[in-house]
Amino acid sequence: MADPSADSVPRQPEEPTPEQVFDAMTPCEPYIVSDLVERYDDASRWTVQRRLDTLVEDGEVNKKKHTENRVSYWISSSKSGN
Repeated sequence: MADPSADSVPRQPEEPTPEQVFDAMTPCEPYIVSDLVERYDDASRWTVQRRLDTLVEDGEVNKKKHTENRVSYWISSSKSGN
């Protein structure tokens, strides 16, 4: 039987967890991926985007697509107590 997590890429120790990315955000302040990539020396843009998308799927962060392939992420004021 195949391991269901076999398709996932293991997290490297220097990569931020979704919780670390969430903690780096200020509630109600919009962010784009590059804003958060700057906070982590060893994290790639792709890694931070995956962490943000995980937070969106978990309902912790909101996401809005704009024109020209721009996406912004933010924590709503109702989530700031977490």
